[in-house]
Amino acid sequence: MRIKSLLAGAVVAGIATVGTGGVAFASSPPQPTPSTTSADSAFCAKWVPRLPALDAQRIRDEQQIDDLTKAIEVAKDHHREDLVEALERRLDEAQRDHTTVLVEIAVIHFRCHV
Repeated sequence: MRIKSLLAGAVVAGIATVGTGGVAFASSPPQPTPSTTSADSAFCAKWVPRLPALDAQRIRDEQQIDDLTKAIEVAKDHHREDLVEALERRLDEAQRDHTTVLVEIAVIHFRCHV
């Protein structure tokens, strides 16, 4: 009987502690977002004007990837394995370039909030 009452007391104390912590967390004000630093300001001043050019490059890369994919299919249909290999290397390079441009755009949007 004594163990049950001790266990019940511990459970009640634990629930009260968790409940109080939850209320304290819910009532605390949200943390302010940090303002941009001078390094971010310099970064944004340099890269935000380049966003239209990066978007144009992204579109060109997507078109090149589509064209290379179609060319690979045609080469496969004509059993040109040597050409398929060369086109696949170019496709890999185009996809790497496209990924780099996407990352640059994402970093600019993240750091500059545009």
